[in-house]
Amino acid sequence: MIRQFTLLGAALLSAAALPALAQKTGAKTKLPADLTYADYKWPERKARLPITAADESQPAVILRDFTAHEYAYAGERPVTYTVEHRIIRVNTDDGIERYNKIYLPIEGEVVQLRARTISPRGQVVEVAEKDMKELKDGDGSPRNYRIIALEGVEKGSEVEYVYARVSGADYFGREWLQNTVPAHDVDFELIAPRSVTYEARTYHGPEAKVDTLSGSKRRLRVQLTDVPALRDEAFAHTAAQRMRVEFKLAYSAQRGRTRLFTWNDASQLVYQQVWELSKDEKKAVEKFDKQLGVAASLPVEEQIRALEQAVKSTINVGGGSYQVAQVVGTRTASELGMARLLAGLLRAHDILHEVVVVSDRSEVPFDAEFDTWNQLDHYAFYFPTTKQYLAPGRPDYRYGMIPAEWTASKALSVKLVQLGAAESAVGTVREVPALAADLSPSDLDISVTFAPALDKATVALTHLMGGYQAQAIQPFFPLLPADKRTEALQALVKSSVPDATFKSLDVKNGEAGRNALQHPFTIAATVESAAVLDRAGPKYLFKVGELIGPQSSLYQQEERKLDVENSYNHRFNRTITFDIPEGYRIRNLADLNIKADAGPADKPVYYFHSGYQQQGRKVTVQIEESYNQIYWPKKDFEAFRNVINASANFNKVVLVLEKGA
Repeated sequence: MIRQFTLLGAALLSAAALPALAQKTGAKTKLPADLTYADYKWPERKARLPITAADESQPAVILRDFTAHEYAYAGERPVTYTVEHRIIRVNTDDGIERYNKIYLPIEGEVVQLRARTISPRGQVVEVAEKDMKELKDGDGSPRNYRIIALEGVEKGSEVEYVYARVSGADYFGREWLQNTVPAHDVDFELIAPRSVTYEARTYHGPEAKVDTLSGSKRRLRVQLTDVPALRDEAFAHTAAQRMRVEFKLAYSAQRGRTRLFTWNDASQLVYQQVWELSKDEKKAVEKFDKQLGVAASLPVEEQIRALEQAVKSTINVGGGSYQVAQVVGTRTASELGMARLLAGLLRAHDILHEVVVVSDRSEVPFDAEFDTWNQLDHYAFYFPTTKQYLAPGRPDYRYGMIPAEWTASKALSVKLVQLGAAESAVGTVREVPALAADLSPSDLDISVTFAPALDKATVALTHLMGGYQAQAIQPFFPLLPADKRTEALQALVKSSVPDATFKSLDVKNGEAGRNALQHPFTIAATVESAAVLDRAGPKYLFKVGELIGPQSSLYQQEERKLDVENSYNHRFNRTITFDIPEGYRIRNLADLNIKADAGPADKPVYYFHSGYQQQGRKVTVQIEESYNQIYWPKKDFEAFRNVINASANFNKVVLVLEKGA
């Protein structure tokens, strides 16, 4: 997310907008008496809460899920007072494994932290504070995690905790309402003084209700009696469908009806973050550009590729600075640091570009209608003259490709504008298109030659992977030790020929920094296999379908709950050739003919087509499979399922070789 939004927030608000919180005395903040849940406590009890037989069949069930955020001021400093209360019944070993440790982010000042278990026999065991471990966040941020290890948790136990804290105010927030286990008594509240207005939007659930409490506070609330478990489904980003509440500070009495934290405000902040460089930073860019030696006379796309390659091959991403002079000096950068450096180089070369701030649709899809900055997660560049994208902070991607989860979704695109002598920025929310299926191929060319004795076969295989299909291996392949590279290549070949004995093995475009769109990762191998043929009395079984490798299948019986959402568009073209051995024939070649389509009859968006041609004894099998649309409605799921299952059905095709002319 854009982390510096608090700087703008401080300018948009003042202490007059909210009532003052009592000043700190010593090390602790003295909380005002009128905080709604200042004295929140768990109830004293020795009996577990009742559950239904359906709940008892689950690994665990959440019996109480309460969260309240209340916004106020500590002197001049805006703060948030947060209370969380959870009660979880664990019913199985899996449930115990999930919930016998509680991980809590320690942000700001802990006001209350208590945890206990209640056994099936009613024995209550509270965790002593000295037994609560604290760990640093592994990403280098100052945030800590408190781990509460619960001893003696058994099947039927309840795990319960109350956690209250005071932290710096966020002007945007998110609360998850749904889990992988069912939940009851789910209650979320957002409380603020009457002088400010927060807006909230609920996703995959009921809208938040707005009340006024005692004439002095505003309250947003979502109360749910029952929330079903979120079931994972194939070909969907299940986590993105999880019920949640997004909220933002929208208005203050001080600013009247002027909306706060709009997309335009975010655009101005993006301008400051990415394009606004100090004198020292501009000098660092100029010096670095001279060192790179990328000629400004080159065509624009060649300049972009060269600048990107130079930056990503010399600067390490992660844990570094966002200040360009430090980035160049230390050769390490944050994601923002990479964006600032590359933007500076692009401007030095007069290359027109826009900064696109995206969300990851596999986690939280971008909602253009609700201007919460909580969606602004990652930086990309868009080049209007070439209509291509680039991910500056992702060294594993090259020009023309950004992470697939950043595409097929809307994003905030910000462009530079000149206002007389002044420079500014204008933002527009627009779609980031997905790449077409043909740009992400995974193609096989396989030739099978049977030994005269039909006891084995020689398989010559070429596997070409481009675009996103290559992304899982191509950027990382040159980083592997030589022996691990061979293992990786052999594993890919063995997905088609599991018992392969290698006679030759070569790779093309395995060097560092290759662009998967221009230079597909290609493996060529010649192997021997005894398993491609099985003998069944006088007949032989040619497992031709297995040569395309394992395939996904969708034979689920449950009703589909989620729409289909593919990670990216992609295609598979496969050719298999073989000669029928002398003295044999194949009666079931027609089994190679499989067809399944989804979408318009004249131009399906998903399809699997396989067939064969025979010339003399030579048989050529052609397979075309394509997925050229990201989203597909669940009401038409059966058509999509048929295409997926068609490839799985081909995988099972076995040709029978029997004696005869």
